[in-house]
Amino acid sequence: MKRREAVLALCGAVMVVLALLAVFAIELSNTQAKSRHDVEARVHERGVLAGALIDSLFSSVKQEIPQEARIYGTKAVSARTLDGAQAEGHLAYLALLDSSRSVIAHSRGFTPQAASELAHAPAATPDRTGVGYELGSLIPYGRTGAIDFTAVFPTPYGSRTLITGFSPVQISGFIAADLRKIPGVKGARNYLLDGNGAVLASTNAAVTVGQRLGGQQVMAALRHSSADVAGQYYDQVHLSNSRWRIVLAAPDGPLFASVSGLRKWVPWLIFICFALFALAALVLGRRSLRAADEVREANAQLALLNTELESSNEALERRARELARSNSELEQFASIASHDLQEPLRKVRTFTQQLTVIEAEHLSDRGRDYLQRANAAAERMQKLIEDLLKFSRVATHGRPFGSVDLDQVTHEVLGDLEAQIERSGAVIHIGALPTISADALQMRQLMQNLISNAIKFRQEGVTPEVSIDAAVAAGAAGAAGFAGAAGFAGQVTLTVRDNGIGFEPQYARRIFRVFERLHGRGEYPGTGIGLALCRRIAERHGGTIVADSELGHGATFTVTMPMRQRDEVLVVASFDDNGDYAKETADVSA
Repeated sequence: MKRREAVLALCGAVMVVLALLAVFAIELSNTQAKSRHDVEARVHERGVLAGALIDSLFSSVKQEIPQEARIYGTKAVSARTLDGAQAEGHLAYLALLDSSRSVIAHSRGFTPQAASELAHAPAATPDRTGVGYELGSLIPYGRTGAIDFTAVFPTPYGSRTLITGFSPVQISGFIAADLRKIPGVKGARNYLLDGNGAVLASTNAAVTVGQRLGGQQVMAALRHSSADVAGQYYDQVHLSNSRWRIVLAAPDGPLFASVSGLRKWVPWLIFICFALFALAALVLGRRSLRAADEVREANAQLALLNTELESSNEALERRARELARSNSELEQFASIASHDLQEPLRKVRTFTQQLTVIEAEHLSDRGRDYLQRANAAAERMQKLIEDLLKFSRVATHGRPFGSVDLDQVTHEVLGDLEAQIERSGAVIHIGALPTISADALQMRQLMQNLISNAIKFRQEGVTPEVSIDAAVAAGAAGAAGFAGAAGFAGQVTLTVRDNGIGFEPQYARRIFRVFERLHGRGEYPGTGIGLALCRRIAERHGGTIVADSELGHGATFTVTMPMRQRDEVLVVASFDDNGDYAKETADVSA
């Protein structure tokens, strides 16, 4: 039954580890994708703000359209009026059209070439007042080309359209100044393009007005709102009342520095390391449980042989050799776990701490948080391995039994837990505790785990109170108190009682299993091995440990063991000078 429980516990631990690794990988992938999306969203927001600024420049021209309607809304408009407006505004030409888009009048400079482009001039959409404007694309005209600005307005003689042609040089200067105000990374360039992809203004000195931006690959990419081409990220925002658009271009490296390169792969490398360490820890747990089963089975068979067949010394020695070999293999594996397996964990913690210090100026808050989580996870893994080692070494590394003053051991444990007691404000009541025959180090481990748990699982807003008492059932009549009790072959009952959160009675046996936790790590830290270690220690001393509790009414842990231990034979595994296995035995009297 015990083996089945151990196997179920190990399988549960495997499923939990796999689930945690899967959740961590999914969350890490989603976080990196979200980080890149956030960068792209910030770039687009900058383009939207710049587009709104440039839109406001041209929308202010709309306020002048009613004045133009008064000037150009008369029955007859002379070419001299248009010539004056052309000279005053340093324009290329002006042309006034009627509702059928026939030319009513035009200024100087309205060449046949300009007239031929009227078919491609933008048609402004009037609002409910009949007023509207539209900006056209760059058309061939003179040396620099021209841009048509179309304004439509109502008149007593029908709707009229004023076509104003101006050189792109007139706007490229101040629009380029606005483009330079857009924040960006090193190497970023900002452009204003017309509907045909011609550059009207830019922050790139190498690109002139009228030039096409990039090659066919870039122009194809600009059919989408954003694209990544040849190591450059492009984002564009369209302007209202035109086919113009603002294009922001930035190199991928500096733009996505926080989610690329080393910062992208370090979390995944740490994730792989944790996966390997988790696998190693599970293998260690499996081998420890298997070794413990082998030891228990060998002990049971050895006891049966000693009882039934005293003359079967050969079979007894064979079992003893098997037990010694099993203990030796467990000792070798424990040595590997305590040194070779923990060394990479220490390096992971060292490297994550060094990264936090050395790369502090380059790490984002999210990256610093990843490293802190990685370091904390490595620390938890190290604690898990240490607790597994303690659990596996209860039977194989036990010290000889001797006289142990439980009162002195308890006070030493309270000294070790002084910081935890002060932080929680716990009140400890210690009754009369006897001197027994036991392993002093394991008694200290037993008391420390029971008292630490009693303080840790406390109720919110309630001062923790822990009572430690003992009772002795002497084997001979007349024993008063504990005086001389060690001389009787009696039983000592050690009780640790608290007023903490408690637990439901149905879990009274489950809590002594390996890796068994009734609460999440976020609520109460720990590895789930402490009470299993207490059970192993009690069993090694020929005793038992039981728990009694009600949810919300505290818990009571009772350890029962002999006052005086029987004589035992310790089997010590060792190796001779040639590396061959040898064993030594020693009789130990408690």
